[in-house]
Parts: sequence; C-alpha cells; structure tokens
Amino acid sequence: MSTLRKLYTAITLLSLAGSAHAAIPNCRWQPAVPGPLHFEINLDETWIARDAPVGSMIGTPQYKTPPDSQGRAIRCHNDGSGTLTVQITPTQPLHSNALPPVNGWNVDGHVIETGIPGVGLYIRLGFNFEGNYSNTFTPVGDPTIPYLGHNTRDVGALPLLINYLFAHFVLIKTGPIPAGLQSFSKQVAQSQITDLGSAFDIHVRGSVQQAQCTLKANPVSADPVQLGSHDVADFTGVGSTTAATDFNITLSDCEDNPAGGIARAFIRMEGERGSVPLLPALGVFGLTSNSSASGIGIQLLRSDNSPMVLQQDEPISALTIGTTRLDFKARYYQTDPQVTAGLAEGQLKFTLSYR
Repeated sequence: MSTLRKLYTAITLLSLAGSAHAAIPNCRWQPAVPGPLHFEINLDETWIARDAPVGSMIGTPQYKTPPDSQGRAIRCHNDGSGTLTVQITPTQPLHSNALPPVNGWNVDGHVIETGIPGVGLYIRLGFNFEGNYSNTFTPVGDPTIPYLGHNTRDVGALPLLINYLFAHFVLIKTGPIPAGLQSFSKQVAQSQITDLGSAFDIHVRGSVQQAQCTLKANPVSADPVQLGSHDVADFTGVGSTTAATDFNITLSDCEDNPAGGIARAFIRMEGERGSVPLLPALGVFGLTSNSSASGIGIQLLRSDNSPMVLQQDEPISALTIGTTRLDFKARYYQTDPQVTAGLAEGQLKFTLSYR
C-alpha cells in the first residue's frame, strides 16, 4: 500500500509539471531587461518639386527594418485561448485635412506631422503587424499608425517576436513647404502591449529639399523680341507667317536632386496690354492696344517649331542644376484676309512653376 501511494504521488507531480510549461497568452522581455524597445529610422534626404500638388509623395516609399537600439526583443506566446493586444499611437499631431490617396493607400487620419510645415509622415507597418501569419498581430483596419491589433491564434512553435520594426515610411506633401533644406528629428509614435505596458517607441529623422529655380533681373534674352519689319505683301493668306526669331528665358540658381533630377519647369503664357489669345492651341495672340497694324497676330513656338499653347501650364524642360535655359521662337501670323501696315507689337506675361 505504501508503494502504490508513492507512485500515485509521483504521477500527479509529473502531470502538474507538464501543465506549468503549457503556452498561455503572454508577452515578456527578452532578455529580461525592461523596455521599451527603441527604433531609430533615418530617412534619406528627399526632394520634391516646389509646386507639386498637395498629397504628392516626397521621394519614394522607404522600406526600413531597424533593430532595437540595444538588441532586445519582445517575445509573445499564445495557445489560442486568449487575446494579445498591441496599440501604437502617434506622439505628434495628425494632419487634420483630407488628402488624396497616396500610392493607392487611403492615408486620411494616418499622416503624422513632422514639424516641417507642409510635410507629413505616413507609416505602413509590415511583418508582425499585418496578420498574415499565426505569430503576428492582425490589424483592426489597415496596418498603419495609429494602429490597433490583436492576436487570438495558436502561434505554435514559433513565438510572436518583435526585435525589428518592418515598415514603409512615406513623406507626403500636406501644404506649402518653406524654401531651403528642411530637417526634422523626433519621436513619432509609442506603443502599449499585453503584460508589458510601454512596449516600443519610434524615432524618425529626415530632411526635405525643394527642386526649383529663381528668376533674376532681365531673364528674357531680348525684351522686346525683335520680329523685324515686313512688307504687307509678305503675307499671302490666313495662316501665312514670317520667319521665326529665336529667344530664350534663363532660370538661375536651379536646385534639384543631384542623384537624378525630379522636377520639370512649366510655363503659363497669358496676354496683357491688350494682347489677347486669338488661337490659344496654336500659340497665336493679338497685338497690343497701341498697335496700328491689323490682320496679323504673333505666334509663339517651342524650340522644335511646335506651337506653344497659351493660357495653360505647359511642360517645357527638365531642370538643370545651376542654370536652365528655356528656348522659344516667335513670328508674325496672318489672322485675317486683309493685312494693313503699321506698328505691330504684342505682349505676354509668363508664370513659371516646377512639378
């Protein structure tokens, strides 16, 4: 009888020992050094054309996988009997205005202010937070910050391990950006996780430059552009023209990404002093109010002799770092069957943008 009681007791103890190692929903530090983990992200210097529309990406999405700065990790287990929860909240204000989709993503309510006016940060989380595997968190909504995710599945032999931050970081134009090099460096998010409380924080630094040029005094090669004197007989019918005169506009102090330009100069031509567009698609505009000639206008051409469309932003040239020259041509264009001699002047104003 004594032997049987001892054997029974041993079996009971073995059974209890086995239960003590069963996986239960929990998270812990590895090694046993309290966190939070600290993820440092250094974004490359990024460029954007000065007049790019709000909602444009600044540069391209950058996929980063930084480890915890001290080599630590969070290890979570779940046998499917409970719920593990992680919440990641921004530590900077969110951009409040609506933005168009970026790269196919709906970013509204998920763009974090960087501290640079007109520049926001969108963080789209990857592995550990997309819910594609049993040992990851499943997001409530998209895997973006602000983020809420749960794990309710049996993770099996592989724990849910957080030792790297897998994420896409996207800078987005949210408004006008100041000129010159603009930089930021700050904590942008922090998290809470089951059992541990404060789990990890995210610190991001980066810089933004705008691609643009300046217009110095007298940027037009000849002002006014001299179209010369012509006989009425030189005009043979509506649509006939004189020989074209070359001229150019010089853009100075042009800045663009030295690794590969991103910006293009756009120009918008509109009439003034009585010159009005007559045939905008053909680049033809009328004479000024002080002109005495009639039956003709002036046609503006690109350097390849194609018409320069008026009254809309037209792409002209990619920027060249330093100086960019925009080449044009101009000529008289017969607009009416009858041409009368006299002074024939025209005047346009132009607006430059960079996109």
